[in-house]
Amino acid sequence: MRYLLGFMLLVLSVPAPLYAVQVDGLYTTTVAVNDQSQVARNGAIRVAIEKVVQKVSGRRSILQNPSLQAALSNVGSYVEQFQYKPVEDDEPGYWLIVSFQKAALDRVMQQFDVPVWDNNRPDVLVWFAVEGETEKHLVGAESENISALLKQVASDTGLAITLPLLDLEDQRAVSFNDIWAGFSDQILKASERYSAKQVMFGHLLQEGDDGWRLNWTLINANDQHAGFESSDTLESVLPMAFTEVAENLANVYAPHGAIKKNTLVITVTGVQSLSKFVEVMQYLSSLDMVKKLGWNQMLDDSVTFELSLTGSVSVLKGIIALNNILSPDVALNSTVTNVTDTQQYPAQAFKQRLYYRAN
Repeated sequence: MRYLLGFMLLVLSVPAPLYAVQVDGLYTTTVAVNDQSQVARNGAIRVAIEKVVQKVSGRRSILQNPSLQAALSNVGSYVEQFQYKPVEDDEPGYWLIVSFQKAALDRVMQQFDVPVWDNNRPDVLVWFAVEGETEKHLVGAESENISALLKQVASDTGLAITLPLLDLEDQRAVSFNDIWAGFSDQILKASERYSAKQVMFGHLLQEGDDGWRLNWTLINANDQHAGFESSDTLESVLPMAFTEVAENLANVYAPHGAIKKNTLVITVTGVQSLSKFVEVMQYLSSLDMVKKLGWNQMLDDSVTFELSLTGSVSVLKGIIALNNILSPDVALNSTVTNVTDTQQYPAQAFKQRLYYRAN
């Protein structure tokens, strides 16, 4: 007992590992207000809660649900805290920063069958070719103005994005014309160095005083989606595209019907140290869809975990694939639980089992 207590204290004291794609601030947003009056604040908080629901679910379309809108109308019951920040450059007005209670908001969303998308999300590599009135260029991580706008729009829609470095390696791999014409094979080849699961590319065209047009494509190893947006300003055309991208990704990683509860057994090999055990356990418990996690067997370098999930096993597999913590053991996953398994693990005989190897 003394050993077990010391072991658990050690587990709890080890800092949690950092994972590749953790989207922070999903339950916080910022809205412009003219003053600090209660009337202005109440109106801004109503706007803020819709922005947060869109980020958390990945779907703006669910805001058209009248029952959900009615449930969200008492916005004060969901607010955790708010604060004001003066607008820069001595301009009039303020930024109202509002944070909402995660548990309360998740509960009401799930009540109306709105999936809550885990904050562990795919990184989207974005290649944009821009043709303005006087110049053509690719958008990179160091591009002025437009890169900051892209990152802000992505954050507002709950997406994690990476912009290319556009260094010599990128310049040798892909050109402006490749992006503009949408040569997907060339773009995907240039994207390999970034190890992104999702790649978005498109061309932005400024049409004089008539505004902007954006043709975009989202592509991965299995599928692709394309869209066309047009608007008066760049600040409005980009959110239209990123909202569509977020909806497409939410349909994969947080599909409707994801409220169903499941139990699952995962056997992880390659756990050769206490620190690796802690890393794997903390990683699995950090996933929002994992509601309960326990381990019941440790044999050599193999540990068996038992999970209670909200959502499907296929979605969990997709989320795990986003990070470099676990790799599926293809050989073992292709086998079927046999009589020996049933005898050795009778309580787990009828639960789905997956096999992974710790990286």
